[in-house]
Amino acid sequence: MPSPVGHTFAGICGFVLARPYVAWHQQTRLLYGSLFFTNLPDIDILPGLLLLGNPGAFHRQATHSLIVAALIGIFVAWLVGRWRLNRLRWGIWAALVYGSHIILDMLVADPTAPFGVQALWPFSLEYFISPVTIFARFDYFNPELGMVRTILSIPNFLGILWEIVVLTPLVGLAWYGFGTTERRKPLGR
Repeated sequence: MPSPVGHTFAGICGFVLARPYVAWHQQTRLLYGSLFFTNLPDIDILPGLLLLGNPGAFHRQATHSLIVAALIGIFVAWLVGRWRLNRLRWGIWAALVYGSHIILDMLVADPTAPFGVQALWPFSLEYFISPVTIFARFDYFNPELGMVRTILSIPNFLGILWEIVVLTPLVGLAWYGFGTTERRKPLGR
């Protein structure tokens, strides 16, 4: 999987693409929402870390499912409907921002089995990975190094640099190609 930095770049793209449709005083919330939803699938690191001392024990499973992304979209649609906002648009936006995490994880060169993510959980326990991988795996834990030294390792640092090189043009494209400052019809209404 890419690092949280790589996923954050995807969240910034989600923010930039929706930003023209949101009033300026709501854009900070939009940014926080984008960053939250794009990193949310990695919440599965916590049970392994807290219960077993291994952050990878449950990683890349249920929370890395496109089905869960759709459920997140449905939840957001329900939630924003209570605020009288456009349910369909915000539900699709949340599902896509959440789903960007899963897509990025499928583009990782995964050196250990099982390879990829359980993208169709709960309907399939099979792991899926792209035949073309462009990111290095970000490791949270190596028993020989411990968690902190693993996170701060040179391979992780180099992987983060590569994510920045690959994803910065996408943020730029979103910003300059689609994220114009021209006011558009609000997504919320």
